[in-house]
Amino acid sequence: MKKTFLFLFLTFIMSWNALRAQNGGSDYIIVLDNGSSMTTQRFESMKLGAIKLIQQLLACNPKNRVAVVHYGTGIYNAINTEYKPRIYIEDDFSGNTFTTQLIERRLDNGDHLHEALGIIGNALDGASNPDIVSPQTTLNNDPANPLKVVVFTDAERNTGNLNFGSYLVNYDYPTPNTPEAFRNVTAFKVGRKAKFAVIHISPDTAASEAAASIASEGGSYSGPVETNIDDPDYGATTRHYYPRTGFDIYQSEENYWTNLATNICDTSGWGSVHFKYEPNACGTNLVQTITGNYSLPNGATLTHLKLIARDILTSQDYYVNFNPIVSPTDFYYALQPSDFNFPGITDAKFIFIIGLQYDYQGGTYDVMNWNGYPYFNYDLLLTSLPNCGMRQAGPSSPVVNENSIQITPNPTSGAIKVILDRKKIEAGQIQIIDLSGKTIYDKTFRGQNTIDIDIHSQKEGVYIIKIISNKNEIFTEKVIKK
Repeated sequence: MKKTFLFLFLTFIMSWNALRAQNGGSDYIIVLDNGSSMTTQRFESMKLGAIKLIQQLLACNPKNRVAVVHYGTGIYNAINTEYKPRIYIEDDFSGNTFTTQLIERRLDNGDHLHEALGIIGNALDGASNPDIVSPQTTLNNDPANPLKVVVFTDAERNTGNLNFGSYLVNYDYPTPNTPEAFRNVTAFKVGRKAKFAVIHISPDTAASEAAASIASEGGSYSGPVETNIDDPDYGATTRHYYPRTGFDIYQSEENYWTNLATNICDTSGWGSVHFKYEPNACGTNLVQTITGNYSLPNGATLTHLKLIARDILTSQDYYVNFNPIVSPTDFYYALQPSDFNFPGITDAKFIFIIGLQYDYQGGTYDVMNWNGYPYFNYDLLLTSLPNCGMRQAGPSSPVVNENSIQITPNPTSGAIKVILDRKKIEAGQIQIIDLSGKTIYDKTFRGQNTIDIDIHSQKEGVYIIKIISNKNEIFTEKVIKK
C-alpha cells in the first residue's frame, strides 16, 4: 500500500519527548573536493561514499543534521573568466537524505581547503561573499548543536598557484609547522568549537601530515602530524584522519562507512538498527535476503521493525511486507516478489530503509537506517527495458547491464569470464584498469563470445572492465576482486 512514510517519520521525530538519555544531535558539514585531480570516476566514488556516510550519520542520532558543500576554483562545465577559491552549497543543514541523491559536481580546477573554510565561515555567519556561487548562500546551523566538519579530499599540502593549485594549507602562508598555515582551521576549532575528520587520498607524506594536523583528536590514526602549536588538539596521540588509496570500498571494508560514522557520532542514548542487503538485479523476482541487527537503550522494548522502499527521484515511500525472524537482536528476512506492491510503476530506482520502533520510559520512539552495503547507490531497479542496469554482486551469477557485458563471478577471487553480446561487439580491445588509472590487462579479441581472464595476482578492490569495439564504441563495467 502506498504511503507517504517520510512524513510519518518526520512527524514522529517532531513529537519525540525530550528525554535526557536521547538528546544531543550534531550539525555536520560534508566538504567535497572538486579539484582537477578529482576525475569523474573518482568524484562518483567520493559521492557514493559521502552518501553512505551521511545515511549512517543520520541513523546514528535522529537529531543529527547534515549540510553538503563543494569547493574548487572554477565553475564546472562553464566558461570561467577567472579562477579563485569558491564554494557551492549543495544542501543546508537537514535530517533528510533525499537531497543527497541529487548531488552532482559543481566546481572544478584548483582546490584550496584553507580558503574554502574561510568562505564556509562566511556562510555560517550569514556574511555576503561573491565566492559562494550557489543559489543557497548561507549555512544555518543550530548554535546549540556541536559543529563537525568532514572533509573528502585528494589534495596535496601546497602545490601550484591560486588558480589551479592543490592546497590543504594557507596559500599565503604555507610554511610548514607554523600556526599561520592552519589559521582558518584553528579559527573553526577555537571560535566555533568545530571538530574535523579528514578522509584523504594522500599523494605523499607532507600531505598526510598536514591533513592529520587538520583532523581533530580521536579516531585511531597515530602517525606523523604536522606541528601547529595553536591547535587545540596539539599533542593529541590520535586523530580523526582516515588516509586511503581511493574512495572505492574493498570487499574487506564493507562496514567502513558505518564504522566511520560511529567514530565521529554521539548516539546520545538512541536505539539503532543496521542491515545489509546485497542488490541482485532488476525486478522484484530476484530480490534477496535482508540481514541485520538492532540495539535498544537499557529498559526499552521493541515494538516492531518495518521496511519501506523509497523512490530515489520522488522520495515517495512504499511499504514492503516485512516479517523478519528475530533472535535475539539479530534479524533476517528472505524477500519475496509478493512482498512488493508498486502500482503503476514500471521504471524507478529504490533504496531500502528499515524503521525500528521501541517503547522507552513511557514514550514511543522511531529510528531508521539505510542499507549498509557500500557498493551501490540504489537497492532495487524496476524497468520496462529488457536488460537491467543493476550490477550483480552475488558470488556466482553473471552481471548484465545495458552495455551488453556480462561478468561472472562478481565479486571474484581471481578468475572471471567476460561474456559479450556478439550482435553488438564483434571484435575490439579489452582492458582492465585499476582505480589509480593503471591498465593491468590489455588484449585484442575477434569473434569471441567469452573471454577468460585471471586477476588472482591483483590486490583486493574495484577494477574497471573496458571494451573498445571495432566500431569505436566503449562499454564499461566494474568487477570486485576479493
